[in-house]
Amino acid sequence: MESTTAKTHLVIHGEPVPAGRPRFNRNGHAYDPRRSRDYKRFFRQEAKMKYHGPILRDKALKVDVKVYRHVQRSISKVERGRRLRGEHRPIVKPDASNYLKLVEDALTGIVWEDDNLITDVSCHKYYSDEPRIEVTVTEAKEEK
Repeated sequence: MESTTAKTHLVIHGEPVPAGRPRFNRNGHAYDPRRSRDYKRFFRQEAKMKYHGPILRDKALKVDVKVYRHVQRSISKVERGRRLRGEHRPIVKPDASNYLKLVEDALTGIVWEDDNLITDVSCHKYYSDEPRIEVTVTEAKEEK
């Protein structure tokens, strides 16, 4: 990302899984729930295969995450159409912030050196017949 127009765009296909609340063992050590841990591992592997740029460091980053979830089967065809057209968006759990946290953690050491470089962030939830997470990373512009 040498200039403000440099951009990284990753698409990771598959049903998105949010970061789960940490669990604690008897010794008080925290760990990720299995489902989150497995998905984070999958996400990291896919990102490593798709991202061929340098690890970003020493720059403020802007990250935009778009989460596309499957449409539930138990709804009418009319409602299904509304959701696929984006007229009705997912206002159910999990929270967008939980997806964002998983992405930030999974891409650390692959796309960016540390997620503390992220100064601007947005996360959006949508419905789709092609579940996936899309991540766009650009250099954050200085605001005056």
